[in-house]
Amino acid sequence: MDLSILPTKKIVNTYKRYSLPVAEPEPTDITRLQFFYIGTQPRYTEKLKEYFEFGYSAVSADSAIFTLKRLLNKQDAVTIPGMIIADGTMGINQLVTLHQFVNSHKILAGVPFIVEGSGLSKEAITQFKKHAFIDELLFLHEFTAPALERKLNFLRKMKEKRVMQPESCQVETSFPRYASARALLKRGLDLAISSVILAIMAPLMLMIALTVKLDTGGPVLYSTIRTGRGYRLFHLYKFNTVIQDIDKMKNGVSISKIGLFLRKTGLDELPQLLNVWLGDMSLVGYRALPLYEAEQLTTNSAADHFLAPAGITGWQAEKENKLAMPKDIQLATDADKSDLLYDIWLMAKKPSAVIQKTNV
Repeated sequence: MDLSILPTKKIVNTYKRYSLPVAEPEPTDITRLQFFYIGTQPRYTEKLKEYFEFGYSAVSADSAIFTLKRLLNKQDAVTIPGMIIADGTMGINQLVTLHQFVNSHKILAGVPFIVEGSGLSKEAITQFKKHAFIDELLFLHEFTAPALERKLNFLRKMKEKRVMQPESCQVETSFPRYASARALLKRGLDLAISSVILAIMAPLMLMIALTVKLDTGGPVLYSTIRTGRGYRLFHLYKFNTVIQDIDKMKNGVSISKIGLFLRKTGLDELPQLLNVWLGDMSLVGYRALPLYEAEQLTTNSAADHFLAPAGITGWQAEKENKLAMPKDIQLATDADKSDLLYDIWLMAKKPSAVIQKTNV
């Protein structure tokens, strides 16, 4: 028989027999296997044995279904897996067959259905991702035991919520330009103030642009991709401070003389007022994160960082090269303060911080 218990640890008979008509209530006492692996790769079985205390394995979808039926209908216990992880090389037809059985039993509907993707071609992986019944496609060799446990807890939580509360798991297909009247007023304030400042600073910015062009031999503006409200990417503008003409470089120094002055005074950040005027940013808000930092924010609380526009200054200003996003800090502590009075108070309190001095 291809069924094996890993390692050999018996589940004592402390649970009554349970049958599975959907109309009947589910049992309150359930024994959970930590994993159920379906496939023919011994190395995955050994890794799962190393990570977890016990589980089952089967070599095909048919044998897995047979085993699940036995577990669900045992007289002395009701046993379900904490996760089902199937080898992708089995093929999509076997996976569909297995999922149809799992999905037909309410007690199994909340179990994460995972596909191990090692050995699959890029084309096959692309095809697998199109199937909504696959909760996750992963590569076991990339996970430590704690990392895999965190992944499983997250998948289990989301799967159970999707099954039990489907109305709360609707996928948002659009992001409103202005979330509320307060956000609209904030945008009006940004537009008015940035317009006035740009008009006042226009002669200085034109003089800086001309000097940058002559000193660096390259473009006047430098842009970098940042992440704003609703995870929308935009180009953040600064005055170029790097010498483009190799012949002008001295001793390998790439920063121009005017560039050093602009960075020291923070005047290289003035073009960010254009970002505010265009609606990419706000005068006050969270720091506009580069992609490599934004992709690290995966928790629910950190996601609040992207509910408001990125700002030139405010809640997490980056000053004097200090890291504005320590990994152990919560980013959304001031998200509920995104209003006119709070923004005006911040700008009045720290008017010099509107222009940041950074080397980023």
